[in-house]
Amino acid sequence: MAIDMHCHWTPRGLVSAAKAGRDWYGWHLFRNEKGHEFVVHGHEALPFSASKSILDDPAGRAAMRKEKEGIDLQNLVLTATFFSYFLDEANSVQYCREVNEEVAEVQKAYPDKYRGVAVLPMQHPALALQELEHAMKLGLSTIMMATHVRRMNLDEPSVLPIIEAAAKMGVAIMVHPVIWEKAGEERFPRYNFWNSFGAPLESSLAAMSLVHSGLFDRHPDIRIMFTQGGGWIHFGVGRLNLRYVQRADSRTMAKPPVDYLSQMYFDCLVHDEDSLELLKKRAGADRIVIGTDYPAGGDILGGAVKWIEESPLFTAEEKQLVLRHNAETFLGLK
Repeated sequence: MAIDMHCHWTPRGLVSAAKAGRDWYGWHLFRNEKGHEFVVHGHEALPFSASKSILDDPAGRAAMRKEKEGIDLQNLVLTATFFSYFLDEANSVQYCREVNEEVAEVQKAYPDKYRGVAVLPMQHPALALQELEHAMKLGLSTIMMATHVRRMNLDEPSVLPIIEAAAKMGVAIMVHPVIWEKAGEERFPRYNFWNSFGAPLESSLAAMSLVHSGLFDRHPDIRIMFTQGGGWIHFGVGRLNLRYVQRADSRTMAKPPVDYLSQMYFDCLVHDEDSLELLKKRAGADRIVIGTDYPAGGDILGGAVKWIEESPLFTAEEKQLVLRHNAETFLGLK
């Protein structure tokens, strides 16, 4: 059995609105003269295919992924385009309820095929805490958030208490990069750098912001996962350690930064054996999970499940940890 902890889905509200020619919470779909489809908000546009939602054929999607990729259970992460932190209070609550109730519906109907991940209106802290409780009542035990909230890092006073509340409740947390407003994005005009550099950079910054906030000291049992293998931190943590020793303003937690890597979960999307080996060394085989970025283009060439199954870096027991058991622990399935 293999569990995909990082795969995406498109809400039926967007699909229905697009078919009717309407916007959906400020989003709309646009098809150019060549037939290419884009999702658009304001001046931002992203190539995006949204011809159907997961509720159109959840059984078919599950069967197809099992046959082609060896995926048995899919952890449904809302397509990261749609964090929608720009919404006002009323619309943000309505939006999160609609999305969370839909993904809870899929989980309830196919509990052995899908797990749902809730979204919160992180830009409105009081409402985020209310939606956190509502999501738990729906049976969703994992939440997702962006790597920043309206350009605020996750250690900001208006953001961190929401994460602390989830940790106290025993809720698992997934952190995924934003699509737009990435750190340094003005330096990414070409070569797809906005994704190849920008996404791992966002994951790194989010993870280390939480480390330096002292979150892991206060909540040593927190279950929190970062995509893209956590980005650049496993290679660059030595420089963070140096500043921890040298500077008081970098010594805001109990231990050097490297010591916290084994308290986080990371997907395997690092794309080469050397990086995977370093990820295992820093975090441990018991902290790595399968991620595919399905149906986007971030998967391992040849498939993440096959890569882990054939990797010489892991023992047979460790492969089962990565393929299944770590995800079960994270999701509270054990």
